[in-house]
Amino acid sequence: MYRQASLFDYQPTPGHDPVGLRPIVYDFGPDKTYQPPPPPPTLPPHSIKVTPEMADNDCLIIREFEKFPHEVKYGKFRLTFRQPTSLRKNRRRMTAEKTTWDVRLFASQQGYFCYTFASKTGYPFDSSQLAKLYTIIPVTNDDAEMVEKVRKLANRIHPNAWEDLKEKLLADPEKYLGCYGYTVTSITGKFPDYVLEAVRKAFEEKSDYSHDAGGYYRKKNTGRDLKVECKLGEDGIFRAWFSSEYPGCANGDYWLLINPTTAAFKERD
Repeated sequence: MYRQASLFDYQPTPGHDPVGLRPIVYDFGPDKTYQPPPPPPTLPPHSIKVTPEMADNDCLIIREFEKFPHEVKYGKFRLTFRQPTSLRKNRRRMTAEKTTWDVRLFASQQGYFCYTFASKTGYPFDSSQLAKLYTIIPVTNDDAEMVEKVRKLANRIHPNAWEDLKEKLLADPEKYLGCYGYTVTSITGKFPDYVLEAVRKAFEEKSDYSHDAGGYYRKKNTGRDLKVECKLGEDGIFRAWFSSEYPGCANGDYWLLINPTTAAFKERD
């Protein structure tokens, strides 16, 4: 009769342990207490950690980017790359390689995720850049910088327009940090030249004017329904607005037109 062998029958040769049965001893000592590894760093709000899946399909990055509030999306972002990376500065020159860059981001009409160092020129990320991209984090401004932005915004208001608003902004800019100063846009290129000329004339004469581009000019530009309106109020104050709505519905982005070419973001509906 035979019985089944067990591990208790095993007698290793002294100094020899072929199957790795030696016990593991942890000796931290009185001054060596166990320290668990630190948790991964928490990203600030409105940030993106780029996964390999997102790097292979920038539409996934765009989807997350479009969720950001308007004032965040139109600000600067700090890009962190896993390896030193060069970006295109302009048509003729690439930058030196480094792991962090501060840029502005946007999605092109063709569906590419793009970056820009200047407000008028941008370039899509190529596959090698996306493969190295690790995090996208908004660059926060301190209050002093934002107060200065509000003052600059007030000084860009046309002498004939928004007199009450300009007075409030200059008197107490800190009060309006969350309302104005985050971003401005130019309406030049968003409307035909004859509309831009009519808007300029309305500002000079404090006269009423309205133009709804509808779907006609939309095909050439942003894919939105664009509208501009100028009006002299009963209180004698001339005000103007610019709106960019999603096609076929009364929802979108709404701006205050502070001079014939410049609009300041107000709200999203």
